[in-house]
Amino acid sequence: MSIKQIYIIIGSILVIAVVAVAYFSNSTPTPDGPAAGLPPGHPDVSQMDKGAADPTGAPSASNVRKDFMHEMEMMQKHADENPNDTTDLLKLGQMLYFSHKIKEAVPYYERYLKAAPKNTDVMFDLALAYYDLQKTDQALEITQRILRLEPKNSKAMYNLGAIYATQGNKAEAKKTWQKLLDTAPDSEDAGRAKESMKQL
Repeated sequence: MSIKQIYIIIGSILVIAVVAVAYFSNSTPTPDGPAAGLPPGHPDVSQMDKGAADPTGAPSASNVRKDFMHEMEMMQKHADENPNDTTDLLKLGQMLYFSHKIKEAVPYYERYLKAAPKNTDVMFDLALAYYDLQKTDQALEITQRILRLEPKNSKAMYNLGAIYATQGNKAEAKKTWQKLLDTAPDSEDAGRAKESMKQL
């Protein structure tokens, strides 16, 4: 067999392989079967759409694993029955926040901060929750608390300017962002502040 014949055979095999891949990748899964490429038992989009009871995407018994819902319920029960125990407060607040139950998350963040009033990470979480709930006065107050504890915190300075801008207070937003540019000119937050100032 000549080298030319070998190349022709290899080329033919490659063409067949490409055609096979193209054919199978274009085939659609049956409506009730698993989506292509997903492991057995993994819900596909159509199943999730059928099961979703809440259009906001908030967790419910129909769209979240039972063990997750059970864990969250048990944590809430424990936290409510033991007001002085902070063990699960932060985890519960974060679970609720990322489950689109922001209003329910706020009291757990607040309770945690009563026990650990200088925890700026949790203050950021609470300020963001207030901001998402359009409670900008509360978000402003929490962000100012962060800056009293950490005056050079560039993230807090950026957020403070953003809150002022949201409230329509452009002068304070510019002043805050300018302070950020002067304090931490090389930070990522300063770059964001510079871009935000152009949009005011």
